[in-house]
Amino acid sequence: MSEPDPAREGPSTRVRDIYAGWRYAAVGILGAAVFVLGMVGFYQSIPGIRFVDALYATIRLFILEFDLDGEPSLALDIARFGAGAVVYLAVAFAAIGLLGQQFSLARASRLRGHVVVVGNGPETLPTAANFRTAGLASKVLVINDAGDDVAAARDAGLIRLPPLADDALRRVVDHADQVLVIGETDEQTAELAHRLRGLQVAARFPTTVLLSDRNLAGHWASFAPEAVVCRPARVAIAALRSAPPYLEDAVVPPPIVVGDGPLAAELARRIVTGWQQPGEKLRVYCLGEHEEWVRDAAVGIEERADLVWVPMHANVALAPRMIYRILAQQPPRDPRFTHGGPRVYVAYSENSRTVPIAAAVARRVREVEVTAVVDDAATWSDTLGDDNRLHLVSSQALLSDPATIRLSVADLLAAELVADAGRWPADVAGPFGAVVRGRDGAQLARQRPEVQEAVRSVAEHVEKIFAAAHLELDAGYPAEVPTLMLGPDELTAIEGALDSVLRDPAAAPAAEDSGDEADDEGDASLRRRADEARLRRIELAARLPVLAARAGLVPVRRGTAHAPLTDESVRTLALEVHNDYVRTAATTGNATASGNADLTWDELSETDQRSSIAQVVDIPVKLAALGLTWRPAAEAQPYEISDDAVEMLAEMEHRRWVHFQLRNGRATHTFNVTWAGLADGVQEYDRGPVRLMSRLLGMLGYEIVDGEPRT
Repeated sequence: MSEPDPAREGPSTRVRDIYAGWRYAAVGILGAAVFVLGMVGFYQSIPGIRFVDALYATIRLFILEFDLDGEPSLALDIARFGAGAVVYLAVAFAAIGLLGQQFSLARASRLRGHVVVVGNGPETLPTAANFRTAGLASKVLVINDAGDDVAAARDAGLIRLPPLADDALRRVVDHADQVLVIGETDEQTAELAHRLRGLQVAARFPTTVLLSDRNLAGHWASFAPEAVVCRPARVAIAALRSAPPYLEDAVVPPPIVVGDGPLAAELARRIVTGWQQPGEKLRVYCLGEHEEWVRDAAVGIEERADLVWVPMHANVALAPRMIYRILAQQPPRDPRFTHGGPRVYVAYSENSRTVPIAAAVARRVREVEVTAVVDDAATWSDTLGDDNRLHLVSSQALLSDPATIRLSVADLLAAELVADAGRWPADVAGPFGAVVRGRDGAQLARQRPEVQEAVRSVAEHVEKIFAAAHLELDAGYPAEVPTLMLGPDELTAIEGALDSVLRDPAAAPAAEDSGDEADDEGDASLRRRADEARLRRIELAARLPVLAARAGLVPVRRGTAHAPLTDESVRTLALEVHNDYVRTAATTGNATASGNADLTWDELSETDQRSSIAQVVDIPVKLAALGLTWRPAAEAQPYEISDDAVEMLAEMEHRRWVHFQLRNGRATHTFNVTWAGLADGVQEYDRGPVRLMSRLLGMLGYEIVDGEPRT
């Protein structure tokens, strides 16, 4: 699509703008001058005339009535003809404006595949202009009553119309590629969306609404037909994507959110729901004057989140001081791990608070990375200097960006899927095949076409994939976001759905031949070892709830389904995992030469405690890999796993352990090698967790049993 040539259109555009802005003002000035001349003329022509009579006679000039017995003065002659000129000029201007509107309306009614932006919200004109600039629509219409935006709309190549009656509105939005509703308030947005919804009996057009209230957005997404963009949620997701609260190759202290209001609450909430690993309880420090926004952020995630409210007035001196105190309370850095600085997010309702506080923290607390969310970053960027540790996020720029508005959960999930695939050890191909890794991780755009296709296929069919395990996806900004740790039956069902989505029909015969060869070996565990692709899909199935949550989707179980692994039970079993580790160290003569062998649970670092928690969470993965499941039992019976199966699962356990080390900055760990590269005594540390599974589940009143045969 060709864009207007500024050099060619500039002078004519300025002339039109002057004409549009001053024509009615010129009529008013001319009318005032004629009125003054009329008053003077009547005083000159009728000596001794009363003021009231002169005023009345002058007014009559503008309705083209003039009655004088004597000879009028020159001023009165000019006034009576000037009054007629003013009246006819005003009528002409009004007629031209009306004809212009009718012409624009007729032109708009003939459009197809266009974009329509309705409402007076702050993002209305920037959104329309960005759609036009990005070439996403041949024509973009703006429908609002903000008259001062006429010139700006024309400069941006937009068609602007005033509020329309239903029939005219239907003709304008019919066959639009997209209709965006952006009201000044959520009430106005709802009213406009309701009007447009009523027009869809005779017209068809996809509609997206922008809302500010999270609860209303959740209700709307669950029941209304329009797509919803929740302003605080979308900005929080974008801000956390650009500046993640945790690093993928280093340990960082708990993130800190400074501010007030819905956006600060959404940032704290999204940190937990997007980055909490099952069984962990994420701590987020929340600094602000009032605790209400912290309570709002914690609703529905109380078991998953440790939101620590720190009272603090909005003061540029207090903020750095309070953050220093928080950092001083953190345990000393463990030299075994790579460490990164803490992430600080500043989001006040008023930009005049956000900017100076964020700048003060970045300037005085040198080890932190600061992200400040403001309405318009361009307004404030020149006031910040060259501090590259302070990152400004513009909410208006994000919410008026077509890429952000059109960003679907499938797009977000695809990015998370490929990034997650790039975090695993590279010695074994993942479910999508070998991924390309860079300094900034695995990026979807850099992958081979077949990898991109596989990733997008999973992202686009994620609802179907979860449905295979009788799980539903809630994309409606739900208030309750429980931790979901999938059981072995659910993992098996999801793995089958992944297999269906990822399978290449052309490769099906080869897969069947491979299965026949495994059957010839006659050993079930060896057959499962050969099916590496299935094991990788089970590993992906276990991570899928966390990745989906990071993309804004919440998998939930409906009904009374219950699983033994909860946040509380996992943390309880993790203690027993460490005790078993200590026993293994004793029987192998501490083959790994680890200092943890002499430590109690409370003496372990937080990272080492999380390592034991992750081992418990992986139990369903190991059971699903063997085709096993669990069931409640009053007296749980132990389940004996064959030696071959123990070896296969121990190798999986080592792969999982390496993945955990890589994510926590221990890329150079001595044992970050393949399973075959480990000494037998070291391998025993991975066999122990496999043999321990039955006893751990027995502690919860569950026992291991054979699962349903796969079809």
